[in-house]
Amino acid sequence: MKESLFTYQITADDYLTHQLFSASINSFVKKQRRRGLILWTSTFFILALFFYVQKNTYLAIYFSLFGLGFIFIYPIYSRWIYKRYYKRLVNKNFNQSNIENLSLTIGSDLTITSGKDSGKIEISDIETIYELPTHVFIKLNGGRNIIVPKRNLINSEELTERIYEIAQENSIEILKFPRWKWR
Repeated sequence: MKESLFTYQITADDYLTHQLFSASINSFVKKQRRRGLILWTSTFFILALFFYVQKNTYLAIYFSLFGLGFIFIYPIYSRWIYKRYYKRLVNKNFNQSNIENLSLTIGSDLTITSGKDSGKIEISDIETIYELPTHVFIKLNGGRNIIVPKRNLINSEELTERIYEIAQENSIEILKFPRWKWR
């Protein structure tokens, strides 16, 4: 099998994108966000009903309108809260001045080289490959991931071709998200 070398840098933004993408496909996070929307809007409508029964129409209308508005505001608020949380997590674990220079060699196995360190990953360890417009995430057994940002790659088309070849030869699932954006 022909070997291909890809050299790139990983920044805090790449880790943040990975965290946000992982959250966007995680069913627990989706349920949590949906539950928050239902909980908060229900609370406002219950308060509106309570004030309506108490004959306080001003507050009943206020909480009804606030509940309706919150249906539209909560997704934006939730998106901001999660992004802020993951950004803090990444900044805590990633030194901004420490941009990682990596090399990925694709051949009969995957070889990741970071400075003097290098590690080999068997192709059979690949579970799923996620392709986004800006990144490729290679999910490995055991929950590990390889993050490959496309922005700095000179030959990103070759990377995509090589990954498709590996996936086809080894029956690895590729999931494409051509319009993915954190929402």
